Amino acid sequence: LYRRWKPKYRKVMESLENTDNLLTFYQFPYQIWHSIYSTNLIESLNKEIKRQTKKKVLFPNEEALERYLVTLFEDYNFKQSQRIHKGFGQCAGTLESLFD
Repeated sequence: LYRRWKPKYRKVMESLENTDNLLTFYQFPYQIWHSIYSTNLIESLNKEIKRQTKKKVLFPNEEALERYLVTLFEDYNFKQSQRIHKGFGQCAGTLESLFD
């Protein structure tokens, strides 16, 4: 890859040479690549925070906001832990063998 494209795209290829972890998701089964490299889960959490905090116009103090956000995070984590993300069910055995 580097030998082929470095003469034409020198800066791009040099930036890729120093990023060992950039393509780590390729070490995992194909079925879950999208879930690993996508930011959909983060965007979903941010959207949920925005939606929930709009319902509450005013918090009496910073601690109240912090307690509210912790509760929101706990609920979100519980909901996410109950679902099987796309592709993970298909390769559960492979993933278990990777981490044994």
